[in-house]
Amino acid sequence: MARWVFLWLVLGAAGCSFSGPAPVRSSGGDLGPSLTSAPVLDVSRLAKTDDCANCHADVAAHWVNSVHAYASFDNPWYRASIDRFRRERGEKESRFCAGCHDPVLLVSGDIDGKVASDNELAYAGITCLVCHSIESTRPDGNASFTLSDEPVLIPDPAKPEEIELHRARLTMQPLRSAALCGTCHRSFSGPALGNANHLPGIDDFGDWASSTYGGGTQDHLVSVDEGTCQSCHMKAEAASDAEMAGVDDGMIRGHRWAASHTALATQISDPNSLSQVRDQLEGAVTVDVGAVRAGERRYVLPEEARVRGGERLVFDVLLQNERVGHRFPGGVRDLQDTWVEVEVRDAAGRVLGVSKPSADSHEDVFVLRATMLDREAAPDLLHQVHRFVAPAFDRTLAAHDARAVRYSLTLPPRIALPLRIDARLMHRKHSPEFQRFACEASRSERGLAFGAGAKERGKIALDPCAAQPVTTVGAATVWMGRGASTRVGEGGASRPAVERLLTQGLALLHAKQEHVHVAKPSIERAQQLARDAASSSLQARAFVLRARLAAVQGRPESAVAFTRRAEALIGPSPVLERVRGDAYSRVWRWGPAAEAYQRVTDAAPLDYRAWRDLARAYGSMSDDQNALAAADAGLRLAPRDESLLRSRALALEALGDPEAKRAKRRWLAHRKPDDQPALLASCERAHQRCLKDRQPIPHYTLTPPTKPIHARVNSG
Repeated sequence: MARWVFLWLVLGAAGCSFSGPAPVRSSGGDLGPSLTSAPVLDVSRLAKTDDCANCHADVAAHWVNSVHAYASFDNPWYRASIDRFRRERGEKESRFCAGCHDPVLLVSGDIDGKVASDNELAYAGITCLVCHSIESTRPDGNASFTLSDEPVLIPDPAKPEEIELHRARLTMQPLRSAALCGTCHRSFSGPALGNANHLPGIDDFGDWASSTYGGGTQDHLVSVDEGTCQSCHMKAEAASDAEMAGVDDGMIRGHRWAASHTALATQISDPNSLSQVRDQLEGAVTVDVGAVRAGERRYVLPEEARVRGGERLVFDVLLQNERVGHRFPGGVRDLQDTWVEVEVRDAAGRVLGVSKPSADSHEDVFVLRATMLDREAAPDLLHQVHRFVAPAFDRTLAAHDARAVRYSLTLPPRIALPLRIDARLMHRKHSPEFQRFACEASRSERGLAFGAGAKERGKIALDPCAAQPVTTVGAATVWMGRGASTRVGEGGASRPAVERLLTQGLALLHAKQEHVHVAKPSIERAQQLARDAASSSLQARAFVLRARLAAVQGRPESAVAFTRRAEALIGPSPVLERVRGDAYSRVWRWGPAAEAYQRVTDAAPLDYRAWRDLARAYGSMSDDQNALAAADAGLRLAPRDESLLRSRALALEALGDPEAKRAKRRWLAHRKPDDQPALLASCERAHQRCLKDRQPIPHYTLTPPTKPIHARVNSG
């Protein structure tokens, strides 16, 4: 009932006049360590949403069910995290978090003191006027935006000139740009938070800008429609007659910002929000089963394998990020819970081997995650940013990239063929460790008070103790051994063989340099099938993979020759130039590398990684003026990139520029920790997580289930 009362109050109030308490003015000034810039603002106005809802009923109904509406202290997962941060690091320092999660608490100054459950602003979240008052952005992240103090005219619907003034004020230039989202979906921490070193954090914005979705030139020949954050996360929805925003063909831009927060979307119980979150996840990653080794025999496709009882079976599960324009999973990658499950059965339904997580541990399964280390060289499992010391490994998937995970088992002497292999990529929002942490905090006196406070305000009291929904992101089923030819692969294994082999070749290119040759048979087979199908695009993709293989093996002439063959099929492409640049740079032939990278930046001027490569190439040639120009161009896009800062400092020093000393200090302040290798080595010795994640292609041994699994026979 409280929910409907809240919606009635928000959406059904008559008129467009302001109501509520007298304005509370912010003090303006420095808000560090948040990078938000704000003049003196009317905080009461910034926090209000009901007057917006009077005329924008649909948008308000979207927002009230969104992660933005639950970004602040009424979000129990966030509250558990920031409360610990504030206890251990300080209240004023928590401005770092508040710039993105609690902008109203930040500009009001309330974040600098105790935030109690009776503070109205602690339930505000990211309100309408936060995003719609951002007049400029900076590429730094950590809430690097400037809020406007220009008043908002509530227009008379009968006066077009007032409507235009209203629209102009609330659609400032950054609003529809990815740069606006990038102010918060890029982050870093450092000495201001208690860390000994600068540490880059999430960078969905930079990853998107370097992908083909953002006009970048990652070395994958794929054809996609370029899009912004808004085009993926603000899907158009049908508008009602009550919506007074600009409506195009009966549709309005959605304001749910659906991504991967299934735990929140399930509890909000809004079917549209939950549906959009599931749509974002399901099918985002293609899963397949790749090359097989049975005994000493090797096969590039599993259905071609001959299998015998008693021998050792080794196979790869392939994961390819097909649909996400940044890394998958994105956001806070050390907390996302995305893992691979594998099950091998014989034709009688007997389970021969399995890899699945236990109720509270992921030690023996492959998890797509990033790992940060604390001072004891242990993985920090609770996203305690102020305790981070060094990054360890990032096992998430870049846009369009593919990875292989290897599994093995010894088959019983007697087996019923064909074997069935099921592989699935599963997702939960939070890791088991973090869920337990947030659950415990929510049961404290403070946690219960905030839950009650949310209900009093007509919001949902989110429960982090509730079982999290598990989403199947992608899956595949393959058959192996005698009789496999009569069965049909499912999921990612149902694709044409050439597509499967291209995924496999791409994944195997991530092997250690001494093992990367294992990708060659898969790529050559794909090339043959593409030629048989007379597909220029597929042949070109195969040639690019052959070029990348040659580059890794230190054969730049061969790599360039393969890119020329791809170019003859599809024409010039900056992707081909990037592959050439990488091939030359691997053997320190910086002149031709710089020429290739220059063409990449000409084609993709917003891809900071391309400028990073170009600056390094020019610097290695002692072409310091051009190195400086390239570094400056890249730093305008990624101001804290270590490689770009290094190139700039060295170029200025070589040019005798007095700015060199300051540039060098800035570079050194952003270097990776000097003791990172020692920390990694310690973590590998003490923690299975680090030992597995350090392997380019991690290897897991499948074991029979500890409890019987009901036999399942699928006639396929």
